[in-house]
Amino acid sequence: MKRPLPLIVGVLSGLVVLAAMFFVPQGGSILATVLNWMIIVAGVALLVAIASLVLTHLRFIANGKKGFLLSLVLVISFLATLVFGLLRGVDDPVFLKWVGAVIRPIETALLGLVALVMMSAALKIFRERGWSALTVSFGVSAIIFLILGLGFLQNLNFPALNGVITFVEGLPMIGARGLLIGIGIGLLMMAFRVLFGMEGSGND
Repeated sequence: MKRPLPLIVGVLSGLVVLAAMFFVPQGGSILATVLNWMIIVAGVALLVAIASLVLTHLRFIANGKKGFLLSLVLVISFLATLVFGLLRGVDDPVFLKWVGAVIRPIETALLGLVALVMMSAALKIFRERGWSALTVSFGVSAIIFLILGLGFLQNLNFPALNGVITFVEGLPMIGARGLLIGIGIGLLMMAFRVLFGMEGSGND
């Protein structure tokens, strides 16, 4: 192993955090300290990434590369947002309104793209797999939640129907919790692989 120091630091940090979680409240101060360190390191890493991005686009502008106008828009927008945020503060209503006016259309466009990609994926599933239990259940569930999302059934105000709608609308949360449990188990296994030096040892 050519680089044992990062592995040793990662293993020791993981063991300290794990021990602090087991010995609560004695380890509460340790967890708070480690969390503060993580926030500082993440903040510095984000600043380095932003500086690298801005410098890259400044080089594009200086060299006149193709698409440098987009780089110019990015740099001007970044500097305007930075100066405005420093002068007025990040909690200023005008600043929040300005940032929201930029972010909301972008989020809406991204959601539209996600919807198109999911629709094309659904059509591909139907085309490749044909009519099966998986495709039929997928299509029926999509239609059901599309109808529920329109809000027509909720306006009928039938108590029995409202109970069924509430139950059906809670089903995605059950699936989401199952996915979160699976993600948590996967992260736990990955953490143990890092702690025991099994992850990435072949690349060193």
